[in-house]
This record gives sequence, C-alpha cells and structure tokens, in this order.
Amino acid sequence: MVSVGVFIDLRWTTTAGGHVKCWEHFAEAATAFPDQLDLTLHVLGDRKSVMPLSRHVRFVTHPFRFSTERIFFLQDVPDHTDLAAYNPALIPYLQQHQVVHTTHPLFTFGKTAYRYCLKSGKPLVTSIHTDTPQYARIYIEQTIAGLPTPTWFKRFLQNQLQIPARYQAYLQAKREHYWRVCQHVWVSQPSDFDQASQVLPPDRISKLGRGINFENFSPQKRDRTHLEQTYGILPDKFLLLFVGRLDVCKNVMVFAEAVQMLLERGLPIHAIVAGQGKSAPEITAALGHHVSMLGNVQHQDLGTIFASCDLFVFPSETEVLANVIVEAKASGLPCLVSDKGGSYQMIKVVGEDGMIVSGRDPQVWADQIEALYQNPKLLAHMGVQSSNHIRSHWPSWQSVLLQDLLPIWTAMVSRQMS
Repeated sequence: MVSVGVFIDLRWTTTAGGHVKCWEHFAEAATAFPDQLDLTLHVLGDRKSVMPLSRHVRFVTHPFRFSTERIFFLQDVPDHTDLAAYNPALIPYLQQHQVVHTTHPLFTFGKTAYRYCLKSGKPLVTSIHTDTPQYARIYIEQTIAGLPTPTWFKRFLQNQLQIPARYQAYLQAKREHYWRVCQHVWVSQPSDFDQASQVLPPDRISKLGRGINFENFSPQKRDRTHLEQTYGILPDKFLLLFVGRLDVCKNVMVFAEAVQMLLERGLPIHAIVAGQGKSAPEITAALGHHVSMLGNVQHQDLGTIFASCDLFVFPSETEVLANVIVEAKASGLPCLVSDKGGSYQMIKVVGEDGMIVSGRDPQVWADQIEALYQNPKLLAHMGVQSSNHIRSHWPSWQSVLLQDLLPIWTAMVSRQMS
C-alpha cells in the first residue's frame, strides 16, 4: 500500500469549484481500493478537522495563515487560498506520507511541501488544475480598469508598463522552477504539456484525465416540465445554459451579451445560469425575466438541468479541463465552447459532438447559437453524438485513478525504497 498526501491550496466548501470537486471524485474512487492506497486530501478551512470517507481515505482541513480574503482587491478570486510563505503545522503531515502531491505550486501548501521535500528527499509530484498565471493577469487587468484614475494612466500601466503581462510571465517562470524539482508533473491540456516539456523530460510528464459518473449525468435525467415549473420558465423556450463562476475569467458576459442579441432578433431564448460571482447583478440587469439565476447548485442536482436544456454555451478561455463540458455531453446536451484553453479538446469532431467558437465577440457567439437554433435536426444529432462520445470514450473516476495516478505514485515509492 502507498500513502499519498494531496495538498490542495483551496478552501473546501460545498460551493467549491472544479479543482476541488475533481479531488472529491478521486477521494470517493479511492475508497474502492483499501489494499492499494491510503489517501489524505489536505484542504483549507476555518479550523483543523478530519473527515474520514473510509478507513484509508480522509480529508484534513487546515486553518489559513494569511488568506486572500484579507486583501480587499482579491475578494472576487474564484476560490480563496493561503498566501503565507510557509506553514510549519504541515510538517508532521508531510513526514507521514510516502508521496507528497501538490496542486498549487505558488501558494502555502505548495511552497511548504517544496521546502520540505527539497530538504528531506521525499518524492514531490504535482498536477496542473488551474492556469494561475493567466488568472492573475485577468484579475490585474480588471483591477487596473477599476482604478479611480484617468484613462491615460490605466493605459500606461496596461500597455506601456505591461504590468499584467509581466506578472503573468513572472508566475509562469516560478511555476516552471517548481516543476524542475518535481519527480512528476501531470498536465491536462496541450499548452501545459508544451510548457512542462521545456523544463522536464517526457518520462516525467503525463496526462491526468477526468472521470464521469454516468448515473448522475445521462440523457435519461431529462425532465423539462420539472425544470420549467421549478424555475418559472415559459414553455416552448430555447434554453441556453451556462454553468460556472460568474466572473470575467469565465467570459460569462460574452454569454449574457450574446443572449441579449438573440432576444433583440426576436428568438424565443431563455438563459439559465448556474453559479455565483461578481457578474451576477450585471447579468440580471441585462436579461431581466429572460434569465433564471440558479446560484450554486448541488452537484447531484446538475444532471437534470444539463439534460433538460437545449444548448450549453461556455465561452471560458481559462479552462485546463472543464468537468462541466464532460457532464453536459454525458447528459446529451450539445456544447458550444471556446477555442482557447482546454475546452476545445472536449470536442471530438466539430459539428458532430459539439461546436468550437473563436474569440470573445458576443455577435459571433450569437450567430453560432442562432444557426443551431435554426437547425433542430443538427442540434438533436449533436446531442446524441455528445452522449455517445462520452459513454464510449470517457472513463470513470476509478479508472482515471487506477490508470493515471496510482501507477506513478507507486513507482515513486518503489524508486525511493530501491
């Protein structure tokens, strides 16, 4: 049996994003293999606590030392993390695991694990779940745009000094420095593989897939009447769905503005938005009664929503590998996704199991949505092919754990003992 500690620099809540949800799924999968794996997921919380999932799988929460919640201009980050340079309280946990696995090299858990493993020689591995440098650039751009200063000064900071781009490059350099110390790095999108390949040999890089729970996400979950009655939606509407954090990083206003254009063209559109974030009031103001704002929806309840809508629209360009796209496709919901980030790799054949859109122009997105609305046969075909693609090509969470993670964790321990 191998003992692995996964250190996730994010707050563990019921509304946590895809990064945390991914590891929740892996933890649930690990309960099926008590003779092969002892797994501890270390996360952030208000106080220290232990929540066992089984005898060999557990969550341990650690209190923040210096939370991003304490910094006023970081209140709208996707999920709060810890900015302290070091946390000595983690050392006993780092000592007890055979393999140390981090998921955020730039924050407290990742930094502490780095220092400990460098000194002790214990195997350090990491997986990429978030494009932190790109997120940082977007939030700095947003902060500069909101400064109470003249426009010329904002342009000076943005274009002449290139503060957002410089900071993005700085964080990427720090990330690459971290990877050099790691015995293994898991990636999930082609651009991350390209970056990791610049500093590591191929045998120290591999892909980390994502799984799907076919019981929760299936076309059989469709219940249009329930959806309409629950959220007060008029019948005979063409339902466009967005699921994710409602902020600039997800390009949610591209979705909202595209919906607005379609309404102005007279199409019977109704938007359904699941998630929370800073852009929620702006979406409501723009779309009024033409949008149902669901807030955060429990993961087990998303299956019916996915299966009961007509089109999933996801303009986000910051995804590494979006679980929501996999879940939408498994539910038989056609997907319209961005050509940037990792979203596009979820579409096997354009026009068969989904469509890919270039850029952030809402009119381009609106045109593509209208074309699909006007072609119900193609839309229905895409829904069937989307579900077929996931069911025939996509693994379960247990399979991903057994194929992508466990062999490398085990090899790290064997190498250390030899």
